[in-house]
Amino acid sequence: MAWRCWLYDTMTGLADVPLDVPQFSWSLSISDSTLSTTRDKGTGDEGGSGLTLPWSAFPAGSREARARMLAPTRRAMVLAWDDGSDMGVPIIWGAIGSPTIGWLDVSFDLSSPLTLLGSRYAVREGAFGTGAGSTSTDVISYSGMSLRGILASLGELCTKAKPGGMLPIDWQYAGEAGSHERTYSAYDVANRSWKKLATNIANVNGGPDFQFRPHWADSQHVRLSFEAGSDSEPYLAQSGIIPTLTCFAGGGTIEDMSVACLGPAMRVYGTGSGSDEATLCHLSQDLALCTQADPWPLVESTASSSDWDSANLVKSHADSVLAASKTPLVQLTGKVSLSDEGGITLGQVWPGQLVDVDIRDHPYMPEGTYRMRLMSMAGDQSDMATLTFDQIPDPWSDPTVYR
Repeated sequence: MAWRCWLYDTMTGLADVPLDVPQFSWSLSISDSTLSTTRDKGTGDEGGSGLTLPWSAFPAGSREARARMLAPTRRAMVLAWDDGSDMGVPIIWGAIGSPTIGWLDVSFDLSSPLTLLGSRYAVREGAFGTGAGSTSTDVISYSGMSLRGILASLGELCTKAKPGGMLPIDWQYAGEAGSHERTYSAYDVANRSWKKLATNIANVNGGPDFQFRPHWADSQHVRLSFEAGSDSEPYLAQSGIIPTLTCFAGGGTIEDMSVACLGPAMRVYGTGSGSDEATLCHLSQDLALCTQADPWPLVESTASSSDWDSANLVKSHADSVLAASKTPLVQLTGKVSLSDEGGITLGQVWPGQLVDVDIRDHPYMPEGTYRMRLMSMAGDQSDMATLTFDQIPDPWSDPTVYR
């Protein structure tokens, strides 16, 4: 079997029992990899879905014991890739979602760490509704910190600083020095979930990628490492050498290669907080493609959020959207066997890291080796996975994209 699965306590990461899961789907991503002219960078996620287990898979002798093993959010599961070691390489961690229980089996999805943190709010204990007239005047401020330092500090506030808030996450960058500042008011609690704040920070120009990677703390515990890019290098660090995949007519280590194409957008109208004529506005544009010898027609787009409360923040978001869309793009997808010795395998490569794809004989892509970021991986209980790479400039518009 290519996969091994365990049941764990959500809060402590303490192992319960191994489980045989005959059917499931899984996915890992680093940020929004949708081919769109108006996409934000986004945060990516991890997840397991469609898990279906016969009742015989549960080593429980009573209905009560089964109910405890299936308690939504109280129990979590780890899906580990079997690499021949005693426990395998942990790839997916998620809390049990809402089970659908039948006579013969039970099915559920897994709630990722990011999903769980969508229900945790950056409000200090005892600070909400305790002001004069039941108001909330508390303000949380961070200054002189890195973006990932702010994210980690917010993570600590939203987990171990709350009663029953513990999650097995190592917030390793908490308090890290940098040049950024953020202020969060308690009264705006609806916009203060960790997930929303993390998405906002990831979407600024130069915002960091981040992931929650499971690892074995010991033989009885699993923990999650919060991995994030730095202010100077927002992408996640490469683990090991850059692997190479091959694609040619009739073979290669990546199969069923497809190429999606997208035209450019030259203008982004950004709007932030405020109302009517007082709304913060910024126009980001690059009209070079409209004025070249064989011009592209003008395409405009918008980006807006009431959370962007300064002119610099509106500009940063609009510039980020423009940078992602101002040139013609292509995006490659393909399938790999995770058991192929000449390819890649789980735990060796994570979304967000670089991969070289050597392409030959393709009807559209010029011959060459393309260095691209792997944006997402997805599969099922088999050893096959679908890879999606980041958008790159169309090589017919920018021949320097391949080497």
